[in-house]
Amino acid sequence: MNTKRILCILQLPPPLHGVSLMNNYILNSKLIKSNFHIEIVDFRFAKSMKDLQKFSFSKIFKAIVYVYKIAKKVLIKKPDMVYFTLCPTGLGFYRDAFYVFILKLFGSKIVFHLHGKGIKQSAQKNFLRKWLYTWLFKNTFVICLSKKLADDISDVYKNTPYIVPNGIEVQPKFNRNVNQLNRSVPQILYLSNYIRNKGILILLEALEILKDQGYQFKARLVGAPTDLTIEFLENKITNQNLTEVVKIIGPRYGDNKFVEFQEADIFVFPTYNDAFPLVTIEAMQYCLPVISTFEGSIPDIVIDNETGFLVKTQDPQMLAEKIAILLNDKDLGIEMGKRGYERFMNNFTLNHFENKINEIFYEILGTH
Repeated sequence: MNTKRILCILQLPPPLHGVSLMNNYILNSKLIKSNFHIEIVDFRFAKSMKDLQKFSFSKIFKAIVYVYKIAKKVLIKKPDMVYFTLCPTGLGFYRDAFYVFILKLFGSKIVFHLHGKGIKQSAQKNFLRKWLYTWLFKNTFVICLSKKLADDISDVYKNTPYIVPNGIEVQPKFNRNVNQLNRSVPQILYLSNYIRNKGILILLEALEILKDQGYQFKARLVGAPTDLTIEFLENKITNQNLTEVVKIIGPRYGDNKFVEFQEADIFVFPTYNDAFPLVTIEAMQYCLPVISTFEGSIPDIVIDNETGFLVKTQDPQMLAEKIAILLNDKDLGIEMGKRGYERFMNNFTLNHFENKINEIFYEILGTH
């Protein structure tokens, strides 16, 4: 059997974030590895989340080295297809556009997997940039994370993109224990990096509103300090008179992270800069009602008023109102959590993701 060759140009952990995690899933997929011969160019521009946004001359040097590595792989391995997790905006886009230029010179068949957003807005601001996007996407295949995000490329890509939601590994089924269901003080969970655009400060404002209104709750804010330090957040909590009800936990990984989901009653993630936050489907897997925003793919993940609530970004008053509904109605939260779990199992498992990517690779390569 003539196994098709795929060159994957992507980022792998570390640092660990949604894109690198999904890339890792593809490269470790037994299904995909059994059907295709995979070659890799692993972009290693940063060792930590903090380093991702920083400029350095070492990144420029690495970017030049990757030109050589990509050209070498294409010339020697002669892949039937190049799978590229393209950076959609910023300086990373211009870097990746040059790599695409090299690939097109060699006549490579290219499939882009877009894990970010912002292309439409970026293209509308600059005519030359719109032309560059249009040239870059011409005669390529594109995978988007959701129908909502497919609109982000509608001005520069005239074909129909493939839609593949991200998926995660299924953990052993969890059911809330009797003590949890009967406790009088609901547990609210935030779990993500401590970054402003994840909405953690908006959440603190909402919790302050709820406390002033006399609501009883406990909140745990779990995550790694990034552009917000633990000391900064603890000072905010003190200044907002939330020390008795809100705790800064710091990062939790593996089983310790799963315990946080298991012990929670409500998951709140008021992000205002995300494409497809995996943490939302992690919460759904643990039967939690999810309160999040109309951001990126989230409206295609969380069904408003069915598996949770969606609110406007940076609106602490609206966020507080939706949290209050679940604080007042425990049974509604349980029912939303059950529907969320069913939706997760039917759409967002790693098995769904792997099968869909495998099917797309077969279709693009014209194999059976």
